[in-house]
Amino acid sequence: MKIEKLNENQIRCTLTREDLAKRNLQISELAYGSEKTQNLFREMVRQADYEYGFDTDNIPLVVEAIPMNSDCIVLIITKIDDPEELDTRFSRFTQSSVSPEPNEYAEEEDEFPSASHEPAKPAAPSFDEMLKAALTDEVPKHSFVFNFKSVSDVMDFAAQAVGYPGESSLYKSEDNTYLLVIAAGKATKDEFRNICLIASEYGSGRSIPAINRSYMNDHCDVMIADDAIAKLSGK
Repeated sequence: MKIEKLNENQIRCTLTREDLAKRNLQISELAYGSEKTQNLFREMVRQADYEYGFDTDNIPLVVEAIPMNSDCIVLIITKIDDPEELDTRFSRFTQSSVSPEPNEYAEEEDEFPSASHEPAKPAAPSFDEMLKAALTDEVPKHSFVFNFKSVSDVMDFAAQAVGYPGESSLYKSEDNTYLLVIAAGKATKDEFRNICLIASEYGSGRSIPAINRSYMNDHCDVMIADDAIAKLSGK
């Protein structure tokens, strides 16, 4: 289990299949508020507090799960000042502000109760939601990856994206589709937003953190490492 501090309010935890197996957990279980899942979150938060001073006492938390592949998942844990601002696409694991009904046999109140008594898998964010979230930073930190069925589709898009000053790389996946990764780089937020909107007309897209690009470099065929858009457009 690897934990990294992204900023004062956010940490990133990378879990492998082995990490989950040690805790008798499946990746699919992380979307639910089971006792094993809550124990895992407590363990991560305690370790982050020990290593980085990531204090979460009486602070609501949201957890975003980003599957990397069948053997690895990344969890982004964020401290939230205003619970009303919690996005519905996050699983919510926060200290309860409401006391439970008295129960003679009730166990000690869990530090991270589930948001609901019934398991509910959080809805996946839409492309528009992911793009809006990426643009909240002055310089977008997340890249976007777009899936194209053929090289000709990528080239058709590139012809519409001539002059984009940001970063772009092209990969071929195991299922023989093509993955175009677009990052802001030197592009402005408006340029980055516009290029992502154009790309979304040619292929399905989603945001990815920087760590995913390392995985793609190791597990996909790198077709064009740099300036893919410029090279494919011939300009």
